[in-house]
Amino acid sequence: MKKEPNISLRDATEKDTEFARVTHHTAYRDVIIKQFGSWDDKLQDKFFYVNWNNPGFKIINLNGNPCGYTRIEYLPNQVEGHELVISPDCQSRGVGTFILHNLIEEARKRNVPAKLQVFTQNRAIELYKRIGFREIDRNDNHIIMEWRPK
Repeated sequence: MKKEPNISLRDATEKDTEFARVTHHTAYRDVIIKQFGSWDDKLQDKFFYVNWNNPGFKIINLNGNPCGYTRIEYLPNQVEGHELVISPDCQSRGVGTFILHNLIEEARKRNVPAKLQVFTQNRAIELYKRIGFREIDRNDNHIIMEWRPK
């Protein structure tokens, strides 16, 4: 019998910044190189800090240890997933599925769509599709996906 992972969330604090920055870099490096051809630490630091300054980040814990971070915004007309960043050594262990199911459940309770965007070369697209998200738009860099209540 497969044991369910012990996943929990807590509010991010300033003390989590370096953990989150390192997690961002390790989680996105392969995606960025695949999509854009190279990785630039200083540029990625800039992208990270611009996003990290938004309110509402949560640290994701797996079996009591930090494994990633997320930011979900609860708007009147939708639930929007802005960040779901999981350390590569914790991927494929049910963490992303857990977070996405919670996002969808909140959207279902509110009877609103759940939306997110993902880099076109990110393998997480397949996870999002399996959970029920569908592509509704795209641009040069991202696919915009949505889950709608039935």
